[in-house]
Amino acid sequence: MVERVAGNYDRAAGIHQLASNAFEEIGDKPRAVICRLDRGLDLAAGLNEDSGRKGVSGDVTKVKEILETAIQATVNTEGRDIELLQRVVAKEGEARVALSGVLWESKDKAAAESQFGEACGRLDELNADYQTREKERIKKGRMLPPQVQRLGFSIDDIVGADEASCSRFKNEKFVEDKLVWSASLKSKVNKFLNLSR
Repeated sequence: MVERVAGNYDRAAGIHQLASNAFEEIGDKPRAVICRLDRGLDLAAGLNEDSGRKGVSGDVTKVKEILETAIQATVNTEGRDIELLQRVVAKEGEARVALSGVLWESKDKAAAESQFGEACGRLDELNADYQTREKERIKKGRMLPPQVQRLGFSIDDIVGADEASCSRFKNEKFVEDKLVWSASLKSKVNKFLNLSR
């Protein structure tokens, strides 16, 4: 996240790729998938930000391919850590919304709407599942999981099931504070959300 905040999108993507490979190697597929999604987000954030520089972040087709492949990897992600799996779905939703903006900007409006619709459906399911589990936890009198202060540079510092929803992506403060998207990516997504050119 530090490199993304600093505007070093290709470097941030490289770090997320290395982290994904490392997590894959030790058998932690959920975190590997989160890192792949973050790689795609890094590259999407770099589109139009560094127009004079060469690198993957300047190639719209490659960015779309990387995001689509990372999103597809969420399908067979399994594990016992429910909170982690919920975070995978939340990150998938973030990636789908970002991809919607990229697709809209590249005039692929039907695909943009499809990705956004899928993101909203998945995030709605995530929220419903979270609420059901939370009610069950309260009903059974189980304690809350420990609240850990999240740091701005952790590879796992992402939006959880209790914060992810389609309506949140329309909130500029949420996008600014939680997602750390570039101005270029925010603009693309806002154009899509407002259905403008």
